[in-house]
Order: sequence, then structure tokens, then C-alpha cells
Amino acid sequence: MKIVVSVSSFDEALKALNVADVIEFRFDLFEGFNDLFNNLDNLDSFEFEGINKINKPKIVTIRREVDGGKYKGDETLRIEMLKKLSSHADYIDLESDLDDDAFKVKCKIIESYHNFKETPSYEELKNMVESKRGDIFKIATVGNKRDLEKLVKILCNYEDVVAFLMGKDFAFSRILATFLGSPLIYCHYGRAVAEGQINAVDARKILEILGVKE
Repeated sequence: MKIVVSVSSFDEALKALNVADVIEFRFDLFEGFNDLFNNLDNLDSFEFEGINKINKPKIVTIRREVDGGKYKGDETLRIEMLKKLSSHADYIDLESDLDDDAFKVKCKIIESYHNFKETPSYEELKNMVESKRGDIFKIATVGNKRDLEKLVKILCNYEDVVAFLMGKDFAFSRILATFLGSPLIYCHYGRAVAEGQINAVDARKILEILGVKE
């Protein structure tokens, strides 16, 4: 189990190094990102050294608005940016509804599914996981205790799955998932990028007390 700290700037990434096992660059939250990358040519002048100076595993994410992110640009351009950035990352986050061509990247893949309306049935979740194209499958949904039972069942039956309910009321589900084999827990270090995210320092203390090992 690794603690992932989601960051919205290079400075934040450097500050999080002492508590994070993995850094997730949420480039859709970087200041000026949407304006800078209105065409792919601008990527040539991007500060790749900001990524490369991070000496820990890195996840690159450009989250769409429909999935809770801030990216507002062209979808084809977003995929091309992710492919280029994959040369500088250990993992790229790709949504489960993308076509196979998007998954042709130069690093490992976290295939993600976000749903801000509901949690699908267990059978639907099962089919998603069994047909995954990434190395890790991430499920983040909203729901109730019965929906949490579905995610627990998924975590018990499948490996390399991250699954939790979003929102403050179910922040504990992120901790629970680590007990059930989730390889990653997404945290923040000062500013949450998603409701229900736990501070990385607090998460590490809780996991140590509960005996959850890396």
C-alpha cells in the first residue's frame, strides 16, 4: 500500500516529498494549465524538469470536468498531452470510457472510473474490473452503506483495485480499502483536491496504528 499525495503545483510536490510514497500531478488544477495548453505545440516548452526532479513514483492526471476535474479543452488534445507526459511518469491516469488507442502510452496505467451520481450494480463494477486495460483499476463513486458493500466485495475478490466512496461521510472508506488490499490511498498535503481526501500525515499515522503495511 502506497500513500499518494495529489498536488496542484510543482512547489506543492516538493513539499509533499517527505510524507508521500507517490506524487500525483493533477495538471488540470495547475494554474494556467488550460490556457497554456490550447495547442500541443506548447507542450514542447513545458517544465518537464519540474516532474523529473521528483525522485519518487509519479502519477500524471489531467482530469476532465465530467469526472470532477478542471480540464476544459479539446479531448483529443488531452489524450495527446497524456501520451507525451507518459515518458516522464510511472503511471498515467486514463478514464475507463476511453478507446484502446488512448492506452498506448509509455508507462503503467491507472484506469479510473468516477461517478458523481451513483454507484453501479456489483455486476457492472465486476465487468469493469474484469475487462480492465490498465495495471490498476480505480473506482470512485458516491453512494450509501449498501453501495460501500459492493466496493468491499470488489476489493475482496480482485487485486490491483482502488475503490472508495467519495465525500466526507465516507472518508473512512479510503482507509478501509487499504485493509482489503488496495495498493494506493489518495491523500492531500494541505489542500484536498477531492472531498473526503485525508491529510497524508494523518493517513500515515492511522495506518501505522492499525497495522497496515506497505
